[in-house]
Parts: sequence; C-alpha cells; structure tokens
Amino acid sequence: MTPSDLLKFRYKYHPSHILWLILFVLSFVLQTNWVDTWRFNRALVEHGQVWLLFTAHIVHLNWQHWALNMGGLAIVAFFFSPHASARQWLAVLFISACVINVGLWWGMPEIRSYVGLSGVLHGLFLYGALREIRFYPTSGYVLTMALLAKLAWEFFNGALPGSEDMTGGRVLTEAHLLGAIGGVLVWLLESINRRFIAREDSL
Repeated sequence: MTPSDLLKFRYKYHPSHILWLILFVLSFVLQTNWVDTWRFNRALVEHGQVWLLFTAHIVHLNWQHWALNMGGLAIVAFFFSPHASARQWLAVLFISACVINVGLWWGMPEIRSYVGLSGVLHGLFLYGALREIRFYPTSGYVLTMALLAKLAWEFFNGALPGSEDMTGGRVLTEAHLLGAIGGVLVWLLESINRRFIAREDSL
C-alpha cells in the first residue's frame, strides 16, 4: 500500500467536516486576540450581551486548553462524523450549548465567567458513541460506558487528576455533564422519531 493509498484509507470526506472546519477556524481566530471579548461574563450578559453564552464555548483559557479541545474535535470529525448528517451534528452542537447555558445561568449563579468547548464536546462524544451502536455495537457500547464512567467519576470526585494542570484553570465538570445531557436529548428525540415513523409505515 502506497502512502497515498494509506491517506485515502484513513480519511473519507463527510459534509460535517465543513462544520468542524468552520468551528476550528473561528475558534482559532478568536483565540488570537478576542478571548476576553467573547468569553461568558455574567455581568455583561445581564446587560444584554446574551450572545456571550454561545461564543464562550469557542474561546479558551489559553492555547494549551484550545489545543486539547481541538484534539477532541478532531476525534469527533474523523471517527464519528459518518454516523450522522451535518444537520444532526449541528443540532447536537446547538442543543448541548443551550443545555450548558441554561445550567450555568440558572443552576450555577456563582459562576461569573466561563470558556471552553469541552462541555459541548462531551455532548458530541456521547451522541457519537450512541450512534455508533447502530453500526459497530461492540465499540459503541464500550465507548458509551467509558464516557458514562468518566461523567460519574467527575460527578462524585471532581475533575480527573491532571486535567486542571493541562488546561491551566478550573475544569467545570458540571458543564461536561450538561453537555452530555444535550447529546443524549438529541439522540433520544431521534430514536423516538424513528420509532414513530416506523409505526406509521407499519399501519
């Protein structure tokens, strides 16, 4: 197998890759000089800058934090993308961000500032793992169980050892759980919709 064949074997284009590329470029550009302008700031949101609830997810504490999250996004892009359409992935991005925003705003009023994609990434990962069960049951179940185990650890014990050293700040594990809930919500709605359509077709 030649190097070019190996590259073709490893990479297969999917429409959602455009979505991930846009997210990557936008996050990179904002990280260069606009982190403070686009981070979640409760005081500014209270004064009407509600878009900061969403832009906070694409800016990061520092370049190391950004690189870690972009690495996670790359895993989603290359391993999970084929399991759903670009529209479905966009729905997961949006719903996960919304669930995190609601949790931050009403459930954690002590949080005055927030940045990072990791919460949304947990929604993307769990949604991708659940979707993988349809195509590759063994790896799908293993990944789903591993992610649930990670979330359970964080719920009872806090951030994984070393994670705060890598990111350079506090890891808001509550955002991970909220983002994962967003991913599960999209998966559940799709599952219910498929069953409803299947029932109608059988009548």
